[in-house]
Amino acid sequence: MVMATLADRIRLVSDLEKDEAEHLRTLCSSWQVLADLSFSDLLLYVPRSRLDHNETETFVVCAQLRPFTSQTLYPQDMVGIEVTQPEQPIVERAYREGRIWAQDDPVLVDGLPIRMDAVPVRFGGRVVGVVTKEGSPGTSRRPGRLEQVYLQAAEHVSTMICEGDFPFPETPAGEWPRIGDGLFILDGPGRVNWASPNAVSALRRLGLKQNIIGRRLDELALGDAPVRKAMNVRTVLDGELSKGDTHVRLRVLPLVDGAELVGSLVLARDVTELREKERMLSVKDATIREVHHRVKNNLQTIASLLRLQGRRLHSEEARLALSESVVRIRTIALVHETLSEEPSDVAEFADVARRISHMVAEGLAPPDSDIDLKVTGSTGPVDAGVATPLAVIMTELLQNALEHAFPKASSGSITVELSREPAHVVVTVRDDGVGMGEREESDSNLGLQIVRTLVAELKGTFAVMSDGGTHAEVRVPAPLTLSAAPPPSSSR
Repeated sequence: MVMATLADRIRLVSDLEKDEAEHLRTLCSSWQVLADLSFSDLLLYVPRSRLDHNETETFVVCAQLRPFTSQTLYPQDMVGIEVTQPEQPIVERAYREGRIWAQDDPVLVDGLPIRMDAVPVRFGGRVVGVVTKEGSPGTSRRPGRLEQVYLQAAEHVSTMICEGDFPFPETPAGEWPRIGDGLFILDGPGRVNWASPNAVSALRRLGLKQNIIGRRLDELALGDAPVRKAMNVRTVLDGELSKGDTHVRLRVLPLVDGAELVGSLVLARDVTELREKERMLSVKDATIREVHHRVKNNLQTIASLLRLQGRRLHSEEARLALSESVVRIRTIALVHETLSEEPSDVAEFADVARRISHMVAEGLAPPDSDIDLKVTGSTGPVDAGVATPLAVIMTELLQNALEHAFPKASSGSITVELSREPAHVVVTVRDDGVGMGEREESDSNLGLQIVRTLVAELKGTFAVMSDGGTHAEVRVPAPLTLSAAPPPSSSR
């Protein structure tokens, strides 16, 4: 089941168009910076759809975000709450008038003073929602210059939301660096006006000892600081400063006031440890791929030796047994070859299945036959511990079909159907041959013995039946891997 996105949920309760709801979703993927700068909880209010336009305007809370720089006022989930104009007058006023409204004095809620600002969200010249910034002026606040700078920056971002200039449509994917990790405030020309203590410390770790105030991050000769480019094209861009083994990630957020560029916020985060983990994972993945490559080569060598041995045998039965063993070994080699091409220890089993079907058709099908062998469907990525025995199982079923399904015919079809269930992989092999007799279904059939043994080891099920041909179905437990699972929602 596909989970509804925030944009989908917004459209369920409102009359907003698809692009308007998507703008609100994009805002909610970028608004952590506003919550942290304003020391506030953020709530997104969307006007509820109305059949009778004479009734009182009702707003629904569709998204909520808590700050990292302050204690939340709302530990409970506020999404889904509905309010009317009398309950939240500044929300209705900001929506109707299209300008930011702030309460003159904090209001008491359960004995706690709360400061609230209502920021209209404009898209395409139309107000499509309201974001409230709600914080307590007397708690969890840092006094002094840092707090003042944060709040001034928050006002810039709020104004951009009100004017329809934020969020930027081309914001890079990924989580935003936190304000507390490090923040530079830049003026219009791109010079540093202010730097937080954590931002200065990050530069110190990069070896920069001089005062950063009045300088440009692009001119530090420490890597990619895309400040000038971000300010020129007026969009959010990512970069990274590096020296030796130290890495500091940057995200540049231009601040605009109408047509004028007034400065930028540059969020900085020390990602040295993250980059080291990525490097170690890259080395590990490369090592694993090399191991799979060498195993594949060794198995192919063994298969070649068995083929040479088979040519020296005079017994047809012995040559056939060696030929079938070669196919089994090559099947396992195919899985390792696929894994050697992947960045992780999982295989796209549909790719493996198609390679196997091609190999079996070339190696075992009678030269004068016209048997159509095809693979349909997909299982998605499958862990190597399941992919290898499953590949052998599929090979045995194909060999069995080629050997027994068409004893008197020179043509026919064999189909491998692949499917994925939430907790299982299903492989079905169908043919339109004569069906399986008692001899082929008996325990004397080595191929079926191998299939049953491997299926039992995988704690799966195996069923075979004749229905105008043969229908063999294998179902084995194989939970969705992380790369095969649907991505989580980024909305809060």
